Amino acid sequence: MQIFDKMNNAGSWSIGSRIDQMLEDCGSLCSGEGCTTAAGDLNEDGILNIQDLITMVNHILGSSMVADCALEASDMNMDSIVNIQDLISLVNAILGSSRSAALDGKAEVALIPSDDDLVIRIDSDINIAGVQLSLLDDMPLEIKLKDNSHISQESNFIDGVNHYLAYSMFNQTFDGKVTDIFVSSAGHLSKDEIVITVADVNGDKLELTYGSDGYKYQDGIVRSFELSELYPNPFNPATEVSFYIPSENSHVKLSAYDIRGQEVGIIFEGTQSSGWHHYTWNASGLPSGVYYVHLQAGSMIATQKAVLIK
Repeated sequence: MQIFDKMNNAGSWSIGSRIDQMLEDCGSLCSGEGCTTAAGDLNEDGILNIQDLITMVNHILGSSMVADCALEASDMNMDSIVNIQDLISLVNAILGSSRSAALDGKAEVALIPSDDDLVIRIDSDINIAGVQLSLLDDMPLEIKLKDNSHISQESNFIDGVNHYLAYSMFNQTFDGKVTDIFVSSAGHLSKDEIVITVADVNGDKLELTYGSDGYKYQDGIVRSFELSELYPNPFNPATEVSFYIPSENSHVKLSAYDIRGQEVGIIFEGTQSSGWHHYTWNASGLPSGVYYVHLQAGSMIATQKAVLIK
C-alpha cells in the first residue's frame, strides 16, 4: 500500500482539498465505472455476431484497431494478446459451441524453400482450426493455403509486417493434419523473421517445434480414400463429416445407419471431384444412440462410429 499524504491536526477544508486532489490524480481508476462489455462484443451492441468477428479480424491484421472497452472485450482468453486464439473463441461463442476437453496439441513446423518461394509446413498431432502468421519483409507477400477450400484467408501488409489469418467461420478444422502454406518470393526469410501461432478448435495454442529446413519442397503427402473422424463426437444434434476422394468424378454415397443396420438418413449422394469434401449431418429427428456414418465411392468403403446424445 502506498500512502498518498499524511496530515496531523488538519481542518476539514484541508482534508477535503487533499481528497479532491487524490481523486483527480487517481483519474478513471477511482471513477467506479469499469467496462461492462461482454467478452467478444467488440462493437458493444450487446450481440455476438459477424460484425464482432470482422472487427476482431481487422484488429488482428492491423487494418482497423479497437481500443478501451472494445479492446478488453476482444481478449477472449484474457492473456493480454488478441490473436487467432481469441478469434476461434469468438467463433465458438457466436455458434454457441461448448468447449471440448483440452487437446494439448503439438506440431512441427518446417520452412521449406521452393525456388524463390517458401512453404511453411505444419505437421500436427491433432486437427487444427486456425493459423496466424506475421512475416517481416519490405514488400507485401502473397500467402496462400494449399487445399482447404472451406477455410477463410485474410491478410494485410502494414509497417513492414505481413499479417495473415486462416480460420473457419464455422470452426471447421483444416484438411488433414499436415498443412502447407505457400508464401511467394519469401525464400530468403529465416525462422527469426516469421512468427507462427496455431490453434485448435478450443482456441488453445499448439506447442510448436521447428524441424530441419533447407531442403527442397516436395508435396510428400500421399492421400488416399479417407473418411475422417467426426467432429464433434459425441454430438447433439449435428456433426461435421469430412472425406477425401482420390479419383475424379466418383459417385459418392454418404449415409447414416443405426445399430440394427437400417439406413436412417442420406447425408449426400452424387458425383464428387477429387479432393476433400465436408458435410454436416443433422440428426435432430433421431433418438439418442450409436450410429454409423457410411461412405461409399465406387468400390471404396469407409465407416465411422457416431454417438448422438440428447
